[in-house]
Amino acid sequence: MGGGFDLTGRVVWVTGSSRGIGRGVAEHLARQGASVVVHARKLEALEEVVAATGALPVAADVRDEEALGAAAEEIRTRFGRLDGLVANVGGAAMGALAELDVERFRRQLDLNLTGTFAVARAAYPLLRAARGAAVLVSATAATSATPLFGAYGAAKAGVEHLTRSLAAEWGPEVRVNCVSPGLIRTAGSMKAVFRDSEELAAKAGRTAGVGRVGEPQDIAYACHYLLSDAAGYVSGAVLVVDGGPTEGPAQRILRALED
Repeated sequence: MGGGFDLTGRVVWVTGSSRGIGRGVAEHLARQGASVVVHARKLEALEEVVAATGALPVAADVRDEEALGAAAEEIRTRFGRLDGLVANVGGAAMGALAELDVERFRRQLDLNLTGTFAVARAAYPLLRAARGAAVLVSATAATSATPLFGAYGAAKAGVEHLTRSLAAEWGPEVRVNCVSPGLIRTAGSMKAVFRDSEELAAKAGRTAGVGRVGEPQDIAYACHYLLSDAAGYVSGAVLVVDGGPTEGPAQRILRALED
């Protein structure tokens, strides 16, 4: 990619980048010439991605405002600027809502929604000075019923609303957009969802219009676009990257009638 997609020399902070989608995004951006800042709760978790990218590692719990402020200051000291943010930290905990206690629900909101806001808020002064861009990471669970993952879906719905509100308040200095991944193949999803079975992953892939599950690189390309000048007229948007569903509500009902 070149021209409006060029990220050479830009400084981008990718949170939750020790593994999975975040690491895939960080490694892609580094290959595109960006100066990448990688993040985890503990610095030792970042050793592999730092070795692969030469990135600056920072450590902070995204629910800790003071720690995030220190990380942002470390970025300012090292680079003097911040052009982009990918707020990727999140996580899902299974639990039926009738049995889920309020504290567990609150922890899901804190990690996925409050943590996303806290990172964006810590990065804002540097992003504003650079007239930069932020990409928040949601999930397709935000717009559909998610039995056993209701707290996660509610939190991600909040992330998408937050995207639109931040874009309205922080523009024109900072563009804010959101990427909404579908099912992505990572070490975590292979274990938790596909039970380390390539056969099950392939079967799941057939529920997408493109015929496969996603890869971290698919999300990296979406983030690359939204961080670049090619998306200069895009703000407050949610870009769904899920391979395209092969059925909707009517098809599900018809299939149920046939079973």
